Amino acid sequence: MKRLTALQVYGYLPKKNCAKCGEDTCMAFAIKLLEREKKPADCPEFGPGELEKLVEATTPPVRDVVMGGGKSALTLGGEEVMYRHELRFFNPTALMLDVSDLMDDKEIKSRVDLVNNFEFERIGEKLRLDGISIRAASGDAGKFKKAVEIVAREFKGPLVLCSFSPEVLQAGAEAVKGRRPLLYAANAKNWEKMLAIAKEFDCPLAVHSMDLSELGTIAGNISATGFKNLVLDPGIEPNGAGLARTLDNLTQLRKAALHRVEEIRYPLMGSTIPVWQSSKDETQAALYESNLVAMLLDRFLSLIVFHSTEAWSFLTSVVLKQNIYTDPRVEPSTEPKLYEINSPDENSPVFITSNFALTYFNVAGDLENMKFPCYLLVVDTEGLAVTVALAADKLNPSAIKKALKDNKVAEKVKHKKLILPGVLARISGAIEDATGWEVLIGPQDSSMIGSFLKDNWK
Repeated sequence: MKRLTALQVYGYLPKKNCAKCGEDTCMAFAIKLLEREKKPADCPEFGPGELEKLVEATTPPVRDVVMGGGKSALTLGGEEVMYRHELRFFNPTALMLDVSDLMDDKEIKSRVDLVNNFEFERIGEKLRLDGISIRAASGDAGKFKKAVEIVAREFKGPLVLCSFSPEVLQAGAEAVKGRRPLLYAANAKNWEKMLAIAKEFDCPLAVHSMDLSELGTIAGNISATGFKNLVLDPGIEPNGAGLARTLDNLTQLRKAALHRVEEIRYPLMGSTIPVWQSSKDETQAALYESNLVAMLLDRFLSLIVFHSTEAWSFLTSVVLKQNIYTDPRVEPSTEPKLYEINSPDENSPVFITSNFALTYFNVAGDLENMKFPCYLLVVDTEGLAVTVALAADKLNPSAIKKALKDNKVAEKVKHKKLILPGVLARISGAIEDATGWEVLIGPQDSSMIGSFLKDNWK
């Protein structure tokens, strides 16, 4: 089904241009609805039944499901396309660390601390883990409830509670009443009892079956009751032909959702715990888990539970997640301006670079690490990297001249020397003619700036 246009969404609106939604016109509101920057309920002017029609029309093929609440609320699903380049993906995959109720209190707290404290900055964004999944490996309601209480006391973010026993899961849900954890999981035998618990505690519910037909049947039975806060888990077979079958199943489920097969229109989730249950070598398990999570990120999962606490194992996952969920329609960029690094003065060198985010943060990081006071003039290249900006004529003499003037660089330093990225050597003469500044050709790689300055800057 094709995505609605702004004009089609506009057809569902009151067309009063009252601005009560915060937008000047209904058309502007329609555009914001398509970009998920507004919700249908933000318009107060609907007549009877009109809001429901708009909600149904704008609900994405993969329904969005919210777990948690307040500032820690997490939206799963809500996707409209098979592949990122067709539009974009809207809600990043939630990566959650596994905790078992068989672990002692110290190990549980250690895992909670890891989730609370892990942070890695890349391209100006702080990458973190999203939540904790608590597994009732003991099968004991008391042990499970205690583990949930320990985690809930130390961690305020989203939670997943895991047990196929309704009695055990109810005990866990009571311990975190009001926090709306994802309850895992309903199956062919217990779905009615699990649904009752989910309704009692107002929680989203996961449905599990390795059989896609059975998975759809269970989800359909639950949906028929009017409950649509579901997440589907078709199971993960981590090795050999089973892994190929798993990836194929996930692809089939996404295709079915995009074709609006009602019982399948829900976010998908998976867990790498089978990797650990089938391995005796923890290092090998962590390595394989890292590869498996990457495959699952590429195959449409909205939530992944992993086990390893080795940063090298899950760091690749958070970086891949960032790459997948950037908007392919917009180049990641940083603000074009003059940046002061390591407290420069009037004798400090001036470096030139583009405002492509990855370029800027790499160059700025290298400059900061070498502890040399300098200026970094970031030219507006519309988010293009240096080489690409040169080819597209975005990083040219006139752009550099404008950046120098706009940022009043001549007032900051008493010299008139610019240090260019090595790839700009062929236009260095034109830059000198346009700006009146002397040009020094810097290294191709910013990691070599330190040795370059030692040899070329007095």
